[in-house]
Amino acid sequence: MNGFTDAMVAARRTGTRAATPAAIPQDRPEAYAAQIATFQALGLAIAGFKVGANGRTGEPGAAPLAAGTIHRDQTRIEVSHAHPLWLEAELAFVMGADLAGRDAPYTAAEVLAAVEGVAAAIEIVDPRLAEWPTVPPMAAFADFQANGATVVSAVGRSADGLKVEDLTVDFRMGDLVKTVPGTKYPGEDAIRLLVWLADHLDLWGPAVKARGLKAGDVVISGSWTSVDRAVAGTTATNSIAGIGSVAVEIAGR
Repeated sequence: MNGFTDAMVAARRTGTRAATPAAIPQDRPEAYAAQIATFQALGLAIAGFKVGANGRTGEPGAAPLAAGTIHRDQTRIEVSHAHPLWLEAELAFVMGADLAGRDAPYTAAEVLAAVEGVAAAIEIVDPRLAEWPTVPPMAAFADFQANGATVVSAVGRSADGLKVEDLTVDFRMGDLVKTVPGTKYPGEDAIRLLVWLADHLDLWGPAVKARGLKAGDVVISGSWTSVDRAVAGTTATNSIAGIGSVAVEIAGR
């Protein structure tokens, strides 16, 4: 485990990718422990989370988002053959008030009362494992679930009464167009994922539970569009009608 964390810390410090270490997390508790150990070793602060699941009954999985990696409205990235990046179109929650970690489960109404609203987002997938995505699942899970950065729009509407089936994500990059109705969103119920997160912050240890969710935190809720390799010379956009849009300019190097 220490060898895995050491490799992730070195890769993130140098902006490189590492070969998958021989010793990797064997289950989710070990993967969550590796995530927070990497955060602590790098001196990173938490600015939000990513959370996703397969359908309404699938076990959610999550990772913290690092302060300094969340961009507003638009950003620019550089890609190369040696260091490709990938993009995912997502729906984000933005917290409007602190929500303390606690032992008693939260109701959806309690969690939504602390949410400022929802926004459009693009996750920039930047794994630190060179063989990604063909790596052991728990290794990928422990590597912040491959999160590199996130672009999020201004809040476009309240989360109260949100039904993802009423939304449509429109993702474009060059000639690529993916229009995904909410009935095809893999997570099916984004609010369930947010409530699950609020109830499971202890997965990263007592300090994260004590922190809770903070006003301004961004929580992205899983890709609607699978994952697409970023194409140099294009601009990728995610537009959600009635909510907002974000853009990622992609340059070659």
